[in-house]
Amino acid sequence: MDKFEIELTNITKRFGNVTAVNNISFGIRSGEFFSLLGPSGCGKTTTLRMIAGLEDPTLGRILLSGKDVTNVPPHRRNVNTVFQDYAIFPHMNVYENIYFPLRMRRIPRKVAAPRIKKILETVNMSRFENRYSGQLSGGQRQRIALARALVNEPKALLLDEPLGALDFKLRVAMQIALKDIQREFGITFIYVTHDQLEAITMSDRIAVMNDGIIDQIGTPDKIYNKPKTAFVASFIGEMNFLEGKLIRKKDDTLVVKIADFEVICERGENDFLEGEDMLVCVRPERISINSHIKSGNEIIAKLKRAIFRGSKFEITVTFNNNIELVSTVEDKGWNKSFNLGENLKLGWEKEDTIVFPMDMKNRIIRYK
Repeated sequence: MDKFEIELTNITKRFGNVTAVNNISFGIRSGEFFSLLGPSGCGKTTTLRMIAGLEDPTLGRILLSGKDVTNVPPHRRNVNTVFQDYAIFPHMNVYENIYFPLRMRRIPRKVAAPRIKKILETVNMSRFENRYSGQLSGGQRQRIALARALVNEPKALLLDEPLGALDFKLRVAMQIALKDIQREFGITFIYVTHDQLEAITMSDRIAVMNDGIIDQIGTPDKIYNKPKTAFVASFIGEMNFLEGKLIRKKDDTLVVKIADFEVICERGENDFLEGEDMLVCVRPERISINSHIKSGNEIIAKLKRAIFRGSKFEITVTFNNNIELVSTVEDKGWNKSFNLGENLKLGWEKEDTIVFPMDMKNRIIRYK
């Protein structure tokens, strides 16, 4: 049985008639980088604030290191929080900002000095100790906020969209820095984000939330390659959703009729009846175009559009007049001489398909 550093049991949070978090339970292991991922309004920040003690749960219990802290105030929980706006004191320089939480604990400056020196080195800010927040870039302010949170040596660090205000390249650089710092300190990180790639890049495990509930908890690999619901499949990465009817099944194989084609699928965790309507899903990068190697599933479709995405092309085709299928191929793997309306052969394997009941269709997130 897992031993958890942080454990939430049957947590519900209501604001008046609105249920922000609805009866969720999960545990976070010591030293784990655990992300709460989901769209805006899904309940992830509310969950983080309850762990921090900034919100009281309506129902349920929160345990830190095995102790019930459900009604314990924030300053008596051995956790620190880093917010998107950093909350650095503008009237203090970098050194004083980092020393502040230690000063609140009445730790003498001489005793604190070696710890502050080490934390500044860790976040690569040793030369900036005399600067004020107005003299720092967004990435530098983020590092100082992180250093101030870590200098207290908390059991867990809670991070609420801390990279959201940074530009893309700086955000990517800070993702690597955050992961390196977390590994060096061995502190439990709980990270709130709506950025799927960010969560997949940094996390040991991810809890995917929607409408106040948790759809799935798992490693980035499991979340991406074996989504348990159509919502998770649609929210994490790109996904093709095709509607079909199950015509036969045997062992771990399902044969689904989609328009004029029979598609072979892996059975997955759901149980289906022959004749049942269902969703068949396949990721664009799993679909080959005009490959010389025969695939388990092959469909002839007409080229509708080709969009250059830097290192890749996004290829959209149609079959049966209006059913669309998207494939992504490497720049060098795409024949730019293909004309719109030209027939292409698309192929993918049985193990690249994911199937869901049709009643999950209304939970798919669509961006167009």
